[in-house]
Amino acid sequence: MPKQPNITPTTLDAETLIKLTNIKKQYGKKIVLHDINLEIKKGDRIGVIGPNGGGKSTLSEIIAGIRKPTEGKVEKKEDLILGIQFQESRYPIGITVIDMIKYYLETFSIEMKETELTELLRIYQILGFKNKYVSSLSGGQQQRLNILLGLIHNPDLVILDEVSTGLDIEVRSQILGFIKERVVDTNKSLFLVTHMMSEIEELCNKFIYIHRGEIREVGSVQEIVKKYGSVHNYTWEKFDEEKRADLEKEYQAEKQKQAEKASAKNKKGRANKFDKIISSGKIKNKNIPLISLLFKYYIKGAAVPFFVFVFPILMLFLLGNLYTSSAMGTDNTSTLHSLVGSYGAMSALGVGFFIIPSTIIEFKSSVLMKRIGATNIKPIFFLLSVLVIGFILVIVSLLWTMLWAGILFGYKYGWADVALPSNIGVAIGLFVPILALSMAIGLTFASIFKSTTTYNAVVNVVYMPITFLSGGFSPKEMIAGNKILDGMSWINPFKYSIYPFSDAWNGTNGTDLTTMSPIPYSFTATDGIYLGVSIALCVIFIVVPAFKLRWQD
Repeated sequence: MPKQPNITPTTLDAETLIKLTNIKKQYGKKIVLHDINLEIKKGDRIGVIGPNGGGKSTLSEIIAGIRKPTEGKVEKKEDLILGIQFQESRYPIGITVIDMIKYYLETFSIEMKETELTELLRIYQILGFKNKYVSSLSGGQQQRLNILLGLIHNPDLVILDEVSTGLDIEVRSQILGFIKERVVDTNKSLFLVTHMMSEIEELCNKFIYIHRGEIREVGSVQEIVKKYGSVHNYTWEKFDEEKRADLEKEYQAEKQKQAEKASAKNKKGRANKFDKIISSGKIKNKNIPLISLLFKYYIKGAAVPFFVFVFPILMLFLLGNLYTSSAMGTDNTSTLHSLVGSYGAMSALGVGFFIIPSTIIEFKSSVLMKRIGATNIKPIFFLLSVLVIGFILVIVSLLWTMLWAGILFGYKYGWADVALPSNIGVAIGLFVPILALSMAIGLTFASIFKSTTTYNAVVNVVYMPITFLSGGFSPKEMIAGNKILDGMSWINPFKYSIYPFSDAWNGTNGTDLTTMSPIPYSFTATDGIYLGVSIALCVIFIVVPAFKLRWQD
């Protein structure tokens, strides 16, 4: 059982701001930091050197109090004021630059006039962005804001992680000058994580070298420069020495593992098959690796498997039992059968609203799209691949819904009466417009939104009422029986494709008010008008992405 970390402030000498004793940080089986002992005193400006993955950022977050160590003790001076800037820049939607600045000024009771703020924003070159949402700024603009927020309240200790990332030469020079003025010249303390060795020479008086989660070396920057000529030369010598040793260990370990596998298979008489083929080298259609990559993206991420396989079971179980309870006072079999059909249609809506657009937006805004483009795959093939996989997911989800409807309720009401459409051929044909409209609206969403964060916030609000008014949470007959909900349903674009499908699924065109018996299903003029509206909506939703969705954008 690991020792619980103690972060309660204790008695430190007058010069010590933070003291770390025997710090260990572990995620699962991976040890990120091990046996870290460090003191930061007044006036210490420590540059942190080390390769990627060595634990530098995790250490800075533990010092800042953002993460707790797995073991060890963190002691901080009472009333210590920290200034923090980290590599990650994610802000909630709706928060502007000026909102964040005012938050810091008011939190730390800092008096500032508009002319002073204007000068500050000019120095950081974000004057023109003060009323913009932080989430809409570029990486460099957000970085400048983060540094400003890390210094604006005159902290005792400033923690900077890759401070110059995303900054051009002019802005970097101005901001480093500002850091010198606010930190170095006022003898404040600094903890600087950086790959720019010149920044350590400019801003720091001490250094620590971290490798594989351990502090391997400490000293003064002045001594490094005197011995090696520059911090850069020292760092490259350490990197070369440590990295070569690490790579050799990894290589030998992998060879040993392969040898053990080969030995085990030799004993089974399969010696010629031990060397696994990673790629056969056969000439393939370029879309096949792309489709394989997309499937891996879906399968290895938890969202799609949950949406396609788990969510239908949960909804069927909850809603099915709700609408078949005696308290509802309804025809249990017909109500349940209608609900299964409606929920099957919701699988198409879910793919169109969530999976297709989120895939396109995420790929488009990531380096993945650049890599796909660099393999000479045309945008239309990427989009078609996403749509084909979306089509497959809809069919799988629909069949899965029908299967579990039968498993959960078939024993009680009859498998066919619960899970199968009354008019199979017509229902399949009328399912196509739902699927087409869903995919079209998915492409439209993908063309409108630039960020998955903004998209997810909006689409969840839109999806819920559309699902409800389409019969996803209650059979459409209940919606039609309520004047207010029925009136609202006319603005639902999916009403015009889902309602004809539901009629074919249920095998009825409603109830004869004279005899109060179901009217046998037939394709009516109203169904034809509905389908015409659905086709028109499809065209509209396809036109929008045709103009807005661009690979190069």
